Amino acid sequence: MTEMETNNFLMVKSIENALGREVLISEDMCEAMTLWDKMYRNKPSWLQKDAKSMNLPSAIASELACQATLDFKSTISGSRRAEILNDEVYQNVIFDIRRWTELACALGGVVFKPYPDRNRLAVEYVQAHRFFPLAVDSRGEIVSAVFLDRFKRNGRVYSRLEEHILDHQGVTVTNRAFIGGGFWGLGKQIPLKDIPEWANLAESVTLPGVTKPLFAYFKMPMANAVDPSSPMGASAYARSTDMIREADLQFSRLLWEYEGGELAIDASVDALLLENGDMKMPALNRRLFRALDLDAGDSDLYSVFAPALRDNSYLSGLNEILIRVEDLCGLARGTVSNTNNVARTATELQLLRQRSYSTVSDIQKSLQRALGQLVEGLDKLATVFALLPPGKCEVTFEFDDSIVTDRSTQFEEMQKLVNQGVLQKWEFRTWYLGETEEQAKARILESEQKEANREANQNEENTPA
Repeated sequence: MTEMETNNFLMVKSIENALGREVLISEDMCEAMTLWDKMYRNKPSWLQKDAKSMNLPSAIASELACQATLDFKSTISGSRRAEILNDEVYQNVIFDIRRWTELACALGGVVFKPYPDRNRLAVEYVQAHRFFPLAVDSRGEIVSAVFLDRFKRNGRVYSRLEEHILDHQGVTVTNRAFIGGGFWGLGKQIPLKDIPEWANLAESVTLPGVTKPLFAYFKMPMANAVDPSSPMGASAYARSTDMIREADLQFSRLLWEYEGGELAIDASVDALLLENGDMKMPALNRRLFRALDLDAGDSDLYSVFAPALRDNSYLSGLNEILIRVEDLCGLARGTVSNTNNVARTATELQLLRQRSYSTVSDIQKSLQRALGQLVEGLDKLATVFALLPPGKCEVTFEFDDSIVTDRSTQFEEMQKLVNQGVLQKWEFRTWYLGETEEQAKARILESEQKEANREANQNEENTPA
C-alpha cells in the first residue's frame, strides 16, 4: 500500500463532497488504520536510525490467519448453478483465503465484492483503505458503501467511486470518475468514457428485488476500541500497538548490548605496523583491534576489551513485553514469547492455548458469515443478469477442529456420551471420521453383523457334539 492509497481524513471529506453523503469513518479511525498499515508493512514511525523491528504485526496477522484457515474447505452444491459457481468462481476465493484473512487481521477487515465480468461472474477483493461505509442497519451491519479505485499514469492520479446504495427499490450502483487530487483528494470529476479502463462501466444501474448488499464485509470479531461507534473492524493487534512499540525498542537495546559487548583488543601504537601512513595489524580481523596511544610506561602492548553482557536482563524484559502483546491480541502464551523456561503440566498448557482457541474460533465464524454473504451475492447477480441456469446454492464449511478444540479431550467426552446413550454411535462416526449419516449407519450395521456372526461361530464350536 503506497501513501497515495492510505486512508486519510481529507480523502473522506473529499468523498463526502463528491457524493453529498456522510461517510461513517471518523478521523480517529483514519489515523488508526494508517498506523496499522504502517506497522504491518514494518514501517512504523518509531523505527528511527537506532531502532530495529521484530516485525510482530505481520507475524501476529500471519499466525492468526494460518490457524483460522488451516485445512479449511468450503464448497457450493445443490444444482448445476451451484457447480458452476463453485468451480469457476468460489474455489478461486478459497484458494487465496489465507492471504486475505491475513490482510483482514492486519487492517480490521476485507470486502469480497462479486461483479459481472462480461458473461461470467468474478470477485474483487477490497482492502480496508478503499472501503467507506455509508449506512448501517439496526444491527450495525453495513448495507451501503462506496469503493475507491485509483491508479497513477503519467504523473496524474485517476480515481473512481463505486457507490452501492440499498433501499426499498433494491441496490443502485453508481460510478463516478475523477482526475487529480493526489494523496489528499479526488480532484475534478470527468466522464467515465475518458478513461479506457472504465469506459464500459454504466454510470448508474438499479438492481430491483435485491434486499441485501451485494458485497460481503469480512470483519474482525474484536470490538473496536479506537472508535466503538464505528462499523469498521479493528486490527487484530490494535490494542497492543504501544506494547509492540516497546518490544521493538527493547529488542533494539538487546541488539545494542550485543554490539557494544563485542570482544575487542586495544593495541598500543607500538604494537601495530605502519604501512603507507596507516596503522595495520596484518592477517587479523580488523574489527578486533583498535589503535590507542597507551601509556608508554605500560609493559602491556595489548588490552582486552570484553565487558560482561547483560543480555539475560534484556531478554527477560523483552519476554515480559511479548507476553503482554499476546494477552492483548488474544494469543496463547508462547506464540511469540518464550515459555520454555517454565515447566507446564498438560492442563496448564491447555489453559494457555485456550485464548488462541477462542480468538481463532471467532475469526472463523466471521469468515464463514462473510463467505455465506458472498455466495448470496453471486447467486443474486447470476439471477439478475441471467448468467447461469436457475438452481439452489448450498454452502458447506469445514474447519480444522484441532485448532480451536482439544481433540483428545473432546474424543473422551464424546465416547462417554455414547456409552451413556446420549449420543448415537453413527453420530460419533460422523464427527470423528467425517462420514455421512448413511455411511456411518451402514458401517455400524456391518460391524454388528460381523460381531454377531463371530459370536455364533464361537457358540457352535463350544457346543458338545
